[in-house]
Amino acid sequence: MKKLLIITGLFYLLIAMACGSSRPAPRPAPRPNKPPLTQKPAPSKTPIEERPQLPIQDNYKDIQWVDSERLMPVLEDAQRLKKNVFVVFYATWCAPCKVMEEEIFTQKQVYDFYNEHFINFRTDFDSDAGKTIAQIYEVEKLPTVLLLNPQGVVIDRHLGIASVAELTRMGNKGIGK
Repeated sequence: MKKLLIITGLFYLLIAMACGSSRPAPRPAPRPNKPPLTQKPAPSKTPIEERPQLPIQDNYKDIQWVDSERLMPVLEDAQRLKKNVFVVFYATWCAPCKVMEEEIFTQKQVYDFYNEHFINFRTDFDSDAGKTIAQIYEVEKLPTVLLLNPQGVVIDRHLGIASVAELTRMGNKGIGK
């Protein structure tokens, strides 16, 4: 039992060190089993004028991410639709980011809630656009999750793996519940 606790502790320490590092590890090759982002807007029950104008990822078992590298067009859509923006900073080398992508964002209650109430945007921390956005919002460690109002002001922030309960709490705060 004691060995299991030590091994588990070391595992979490390694994950924390990997995501807190100022120098990223080499990027692995893209995973072939993840569908690419498409240019088609996702079908929706809402009228066309109430949909984001930016393309959305066509994936119905995950959060529908807006297909944009830049935040400004996302905020313009948010202002037009009067919706807040859910922002995720990630990197391909970040193990906790992958956990959130594969185990948290694929939870039905999470993706149903965020797809209905928010415009969802994620940015690669290592890309030029991601670095600029991270600098604006003072993001230094991954994963970081933000809720922004349509003007880009931070409503809530979470650093590290956000559980389903934490995302629910943040989401409720973001819609005023």
